[in-house]
Amino acid sequence: MLPASDLSEILANLTALQLEPNTTAQILAAVLAPLLRSSGPDVDPDLQLRPRGRPRRRISRRRKKATRRAARSTDARSRAIAALRDNPNTSLTDIAKIAKVSRSTVVNARDDLAAEGRRKPRETMPSTPIGGAKTDRRARAQQFLKDALAGGPKPVTTVEEVAAKAHVDEQTLGQARADLGVVTSRGNAGGVQAVQWSLPG
Repeated sequence: MLPASDLSEILANLTALQLEPNTTAQILAAVLAPLLRSSGPDVDPDLQLRPRGRPRRRISRRRKKATRRAARSTDARSRAIAALRDNPNTSLTDIAKIAKVSRSTVVNARDDLAAEGRRKPRETMPSTPIGGAKTDRRARAQQFLKDALAGGPKPVTTVEEVAAKAHVDEQTLGQARADLGVVTSRGNAGGVQAVQWSLPG
């Protein structure tokens, strides 16, 4: 081990150089580290240099509490969702009592369920009255086209006029035409070329 007089001389010389504290610490580490390692086990533990690297961080109490609180709120929310699913016609206050959570947790769980329902693809969702009305309109338009074109090709303008009188809108008529695979052709009726529709086959 280095004698105390040598250490004090090294420190005095470094202080006389008036270097920045970081630079001084780096020089001391570069000079003293090999000397301390070679001196063996009787090195004073206070003089040993700490290994470089990040010091281990302790998880603060606040973070632990926040983690526990989040786990509890997730558990409470899942209980509220389960109670909402099991009791769809029960009031929110009664759901809160059943799930043993606050009413605000039940409200948030209800909002989560509603958002989940909106994210589902349309194929898996049950048909709603609005969707049912769209399907009915489309089926009605298909039946209208079958009836209108049953006698053979007809001019498009005539079909569209009759469709308007039958309260079949243009968009639904176009969808029904695509569904049925209606054939479009040009006919020569009375010397005037007109676009005609006819049923396939």
